[in-house]
Amino acid sequence: MATTAKIRIRPNKIGFGFIALSIAMLLAAINYGNNLVFFISFLLLALMGNSAWQTRRHLKSCQIQPLSPPPRFDGEAGAWPVQIESSLNNPSIHIQAINQNGEAEPLTLNLTAGRTERVELPLPPMPRGRYATPDVVLSTRYPIGLWTAETRWASLPHWQWVYPKPVGEAPLPTNVLPAHAENADVSLQSGDDQFDHLRTYVPGDALSRIAFKHYARSGQLVTQHWHSSEAIHDEIILDYSQLSGNTEMRLQQLTRWILSLAADHRAFTLKLPGESDRHGADSTHVTHCLEALTLFSPAHNPRHAS
Repeated sequence: MATTAKIRIRPNKIGFGFIALSIAMLLAAINYGNNLVFFISFLLLALMGNSAWQTRRHLKSCQIQPLSPPPRFDGEAGAWPVQIESSLNNPSIHIQAINQNGEAEPLTLNLTAGRTERVELPLPPMPRGRYATPDVVLSTRYPIGLWTAETRWASLPHWQWVYPKPVGEAPLPTNVLPAHAENADVSLQSGDDQFDHLRTYVPGDALSRIAFKHYARSGQLVTQHWHSSEAIHDEIILDYSQLSGNTEMRLQQLTRWILSLAADHRAFTLKLPGESDRHGADSTHVTHCLEALTLFSPAHNPRHAS
């Protein structure tokens, strides 16, 4: 769990009205010497002071544990999972992630003592890149709504990964890294022995694999894929320098190809100017390649800058 941050507490509009009423009653009691009004005035002020302590106490009991936000693509909104736990019952706790533009949509939840609650904080659409996670703010007006206690967690140890948008119509490259190459270290299964799954058609897929019956029923163009005992060691080469268009168009096309190959569990090599070639086929390789595309800058190799 994250450590408790500094708590700020202040009267809200109702609290200021309550204070003004208490002071007015106290002045009236002094002016008229009315003991009953004195008693009520001091009772209200004591209630105000005790509620401030209770509000701060309930917020201080809260602990948060941020999880890694799932990566998303350029232009897509995201969600950031955060777990909250409290040692006290806390009705009407408000939590929000303060975005870079200062805007946030507060979420309200009720916390039960000793129980962990999970919330999904909305993240706005952002361009390709790696970003720090926003500040998380917790606030409450419990128990009687006279005070607002607020605490902010900043610089939480997670990143937002916004990958390039997977778009592009170019067919998959036909150039491959032969099996006898030294860095071809991935053995995958392919063939026509046993049906495995259907996948959305990608330009470049063989026509013989298109499921025309499925297309006739649903109108969706998909391709069929099988398992077999024949091993294929060749890696498809995805080369940035062989693509045309500006930087973003190239990265978007590479992202589209990587996702397509990952869906088929096929090996591939990613070549980016100024960087070492990346070989592999597993999910870790796919993640590393997508992160490399996210952080890529044509300034690494001005010849390829657009």
